[in-house]
Amino acid sequence: MTKEEFRKEAEAAFSGLPEEFRKTISNLEIVLDDSTAKKGEALLLGLYSGVPVSERDIYYAGALPDKITLFRKNIERACKNDKEVKREIQKTLIHEIAHHFGMDERTVRKAGF
Repeated sequence: MTKEEFRKEAEAAFSGLPEEFRKTISNLEIVLDDSTAKKGEALLLGLYSGVPVSERDIYYAGALPDKITLFRKNIERACKNDKEVKREIQKTLIHEIAHHFGMDERTVRKAGF
């Protein structure tokens, strides 16, 4: 999958979220990264960086956007074909958005993401 195709799939995955859910996402940027990031021995497919919505207070005003990074090469490496890549982009994006709303890793995984 080309970078452009991957970007379009990420945009489609975000656009495919229910509108009422998308509207509650605030101050968030989604970026694609071609590095092969790892956490220990595991390849990272995505990473949320920022202040979760559940932890924001009056001092959050004017903060730089939170960021979700999708690691393209790692996602492609974890998948057998473009159909699996598309599904993994969706799953990873939802996983990282859950962190944006304040869900911890255990809760996100228990929810199936």
